[in-house]
Amino acid sequence: MSNIGEDNKVDVLIVGAGIAGATLAANLAKTGKNIVVIEKDLSERDVIIGELLQPGGAQKLDEMGFTSFIDHIDAQPVYGYDIIFEEQDYVIPYPSKNGEPSGYGFRNGAFLQNIRKHILSQRNIRVIEGTVTHLIDEKDTIVGVNYKRKLANDEESVYAHLTVVTDGPLSKFREKLSKPINKVNGYFLGLLMKNCEMPFVNHGHLVMGDHPPMVIYPVTSTSWRVLIDFKGEKPPRLGRDFKKHLLEEFESAIPRSARTAFIAAVEEGKFKTFPNHRLPASPIKKAGAVLLGDALNMRHPLTGGGMTAAFNDVLRLSNNLACISDFSNERQIGKAIQKFYETRHLGTQTTNILADGLYGVVYNPDLRKAFFEYVSRGDKYAEETCSILAGLNKDKKLLLNHFIGMARYGTQLQITNSEKSKETVTQSLTMVKDAVGIITPLLLSEKPDPGNKLMLEALNRIV
Repeated sequence: MSNIGEDNKVDVLIVGAGIAGATLAANLAKTGKNIVVIEKDLSERDVIIGELLQPGGAQKLDEMGFTSFIDHIDAQPVYGYDIIFEEQDYVIPYPSKNGEPSGYGFRNGAFLQNIRKHILSQRNIRVIEGTVTHLIDEKDTIVGVNYKRKLANDEESVYAHLTVVTDGPLSKFREKLSKPINKVNGYFLGLLMKNCEMPFVNHGHLVMGDHPPMVIYPVTSTSWRVLIDFKGEKPPRLGRDFKKHLLEEFESAIPRSARTAFIAAVEEGKFKTFPNHRLPASPIKKAGAVLLGDALNMRHPLTGGGMTAAFNDVLRLSNNLACISDFSNERQIGKAIQKFYETRHLGTQTTNILADGLYGVVYNPDLRKAFFEYVSRGDKYAEETCSILAGLNKDKKLLLNHFIGMARYGTQLQITNSEKSKETVTQSLTMVKDAVGIITPLLLSEKPDPGNKLMLEALNRIV
């Protein structure tokens, strides 16, 4: 039972109890802050997003002391990736400490319910099931929200010294606290393969070829999530012939040991789709409020970096707020928010750039072949690339070096393996130009810093 009075102005009000919002509440509660969380639906959700926690995200969860959130949900350890390309494959292990599992696959709803169960048990957190209708703006300062409890008609209000808006990918308050340029570049179609074997147990699998990319990873001890990308601003049409299309287009690309399970999953027809967003962070400084999680920043989910980015943000914001003893001090709250916005990119930019960069690569026939050949060299070409994918290495310069190095290596192979005609050389050099064309806008979309300028100048020299 909460000890927070209904009429009191609380320290922190959190709009949304998704992964980011619920974890922030749990972490801030350790500092003794009075917290209210408003979530429109507290029932267990069935979604196809947020089911792969990369090692970098698991590391941040551990730093907050919340690894128990992964317990008792049949979560599966994930040790690395199997990169599959046209009947070939190459396994890249995650960097690990003492041989311990690095990442985890699980059902998102079960994981989130563990977090919610925790915050519901905290005496200084009051959780309200209801829908926020408005942010209360007084003299250009957000001082709280109006909301309706579930199944109620009357509006109520909660006032807070700090309002954290973390209402997810489809945020209705995003435009009040940022200048978003939100692009839907496709949809993931999700299905579950049951009781099957994949080439490598406890590994993610990236499947590339002359078909849209697929990502496959374990989410329980008996099931594997399959995500298939469909480009475009509209979701795939799940019409009468859709099952036939899936089998014709993708069955032969699925590893042989899992094809029977894939066919069964297609025939079962329990498809779910979710838009794949690209949303660079572009917050507006607004007194009394901060934007967090997918409401602020999204990247393509191909690399499974969403929860890693969210936990980086949660920990950074929590640390900034932890030293404030009096939340009625607007100046200190403002400084904490400003510091969060100015530094959060240090924990998320490589995750963002790699996710959208790799998405561009897998749709370019030459570059996806170059990517496979590059990481198949092993050593640093695989290990350092995987450390960035895992969210453990946040060196942006290293990411750029490998990205351009991949294109250059592909160019060398193409020239070496064919007649060195002028046309061949020109086509090969186009690969580097394409890579630069993919990575440049991604660098520009992250928070500007002197390093970005130098990198862009170097890229222009390459082209």
